[in-house]
Amino acid sequence: MALEITNTLNTFKVTGVLDKKSVKKFQIYFKNIFNTTNELVININELKSIDREGVSAFEDIYKQSLKAHKPFFITGVGSKEIFDHVTTIDAA
Repeated sequence: MALEITNTLNTFKVTGVLDKKSVKKFQIYFKNIFNTTNELVININELKSIDREGVSAFEDIYKQSLKAHKPFFITGVGSKEIFDHVTTIDAA
């Protein structure tokens, strides 16, 4: 299933598969996102699967949020596990 990202009321819904093949699209979509928003909410309820590269992309967004001093939330099934993982990394 192809990766789709939709924005509804500043909640970004990620649908499909976030893997090595689709991670570039995800990274491009969210590059510099904190220049245009004061907080970021990504709903992963419809995310069918995620691999190591996908988790790494979430780590990059988390680092951006720390540097920009703006809140970043992940919601949906599996969000706690991803968020717990990305918040253990260093923002440097």
